[in-house]
Amino acid sequence: MELFLLDKDFQICGLIDDFSSLVWNRKYYECGNFNLQINIKYLNKFKDAVYISSKDFTETAVIENLNYKTTIQGTEIQISGRFLESKLAQRVIDNTQIFKDMISEDIIRNLVNTFIINSGDRKIPNLVLGKRKAIGKKHTIQITGDNLLDKIYELCKEDELSIQIRYDFNNNQMIFEVWQGLNRKDTQDLNSWAIFSRSFENILEDEYSIDNTKYCNFAYVVGEDNGKETVVTINRVKDGEERRELYVEAKDLQKDGELTDEEYKQMLIEKGIEKLNECNKVETANFNVNLLSNLEYQRDFDLGDEVVYKNDKLNFNIENRIVGITESYENGSKTIEIVFGEDYNMKKIKEMI
Repeated sequence: MELFLLDKDFQICGLIDDFSSLVWNRKYYECGNFNLQINIKYLNKFKDAVYISSKDFTETAVIENLNYKTTIQGTEIQISGRFLESKLAQRVIDNTQIFKDMISEDIIRNLVNTFIINSGDRKIPNLVLGKRKAIGKKHTIQITGDNLLDKIYELCKEDELSIQIRYDFNNNQMIFEVWQGLNRKDTQDLNSWAIFSRSFENILEDEYSIDNTKYCNFAYVVGEDNGKETVVTINRVKDGEERRELYVEAKDLQKDGELTDEEYKQMLIEKGIEKLNECNKVETANFNVNLLSNLEYQRDFDLGDEVVYKNDKLNFNIENRIVGITESYENGSKTIEIVFGEDYNMKKIKEMI
């Protein structure tokens, strides 16, 4: 594998094809990151390097950290950082934004356009909006004071979307897009199926867990309209389930005469859903993929795809989304670890005012 070192203008300033290890963490609901270990003799190649890219990766990484380390084996340099999407973390939403009945992709694109692309001296050069896909549900929300990257990923997670910034070398542009992985479950026939199971010999090791510690299924959301409290409730209690309540203080959301009563209540509901999503049951499966099996990485499955995990010993199937893929390269070998699913209760929302 060859790693291209790029300067601040994305011009090639070095090449690395000999390293101790490389971990490339691709993530769906947060910014991906990398960790590279090289011999100290290659340190000078990083003098002008700001970015790392490779023909083997769709992502471009930003170099953020350099650490010197001496071990029994010798002296090594550890280079680490996040992917290009991390540039959005350089901006905050410093004034109130109100979006009425707008799909999440348009909200996200509007935020990027307002606080980066058309923002005067806050503009990040060469960052442009890519193709609009018209994906996501409609929302009525008010946003103030959030970090731009954190808020965008929060909006993405609610509708099972993600974002990417890909560098276009031909046009010298960083192209921002909202996207969603493919449906590869065995209940559809549009795309090829991706079913992971030890019985199919396409996973080498697997681990499954479910955590109910922070689970809540009913929320009281309290806002304020002209000094008077406005309360809405959100009910996710399923048949036979105990009620576990959450109190959400949302008086920072102001009606301000711009919203109708129903629009303001819908905004409070959105806030309550956001907080309940932080208190879901968390169901996760991690497994190492057999690279010589029937499923080929990035052809039959990829980050963000909805796939099926079968566990014959526990006698269950789970349909969920691949939310993380870690590619590890060491001593000439490559391994892939998948993080499969989380917050499985997100799709089962019942709202009541």
